[in-house]
Amino acid sequence: MTIPVTAGPYGLLPAGRHACTVDELEQHFVVSAPFPDERRQIFDAFRVWARAVGDLLPGARCWVDGGFVTHKTWAAPRDVDVVVFTTAEVLDALPESDQQLLMSMMTQHSSGIARVQPMAGLVDGFLGLRDDADRTIYWRNLWSGVKDVDGSKVDAVQKGFLEVTL
Repeated sequence: MTIPVTAGPYGLLPAGRHACTVDELEQHFVVSAPFPDERRQIFDAFRVWARAVGDLLPGARCWVDGGFVTHKTWAAPRDVDVVVFTTAEVLDALPESDQQLLMSMMTQHSSGIARVQPMAGLVDGFLGLRDDADRTIYWRNLWSGVKDVDGSKVDAVQKGFLEVTL
């Protein structure tokens, strides 16, 4: 597997899903990317998070995205966005304690707090069902969107994202 070259003013991957290993992710988006010190902290949190999620959901696929998966030069990423895909059957087979543990590793929305992200806010983690076509399309469309320097959506431009298997 090889991660394609990032290009253009936003430092984007070509549109589509690109399979890679965790080591390739590190090389391309930490070692060889702008703001390597900030990215190192985010990546280290992601690696611990991914290992913990992988212990519960071995073989699950993660789509990795956000500013972390760009080579934008104007700002360091604040976190890494990840959606973990598994099946309802796999989730149902987990003991209740493991289900609760898994959910504690995902971003939570609460009425009292706008949102709580795991790993001190360095991972923005979500759970997706592989057999739910509508939600898969939702994530694909969301992960393909591009934001400008001011955070506004850039029309008619799509970016790629990565797929890592745990």
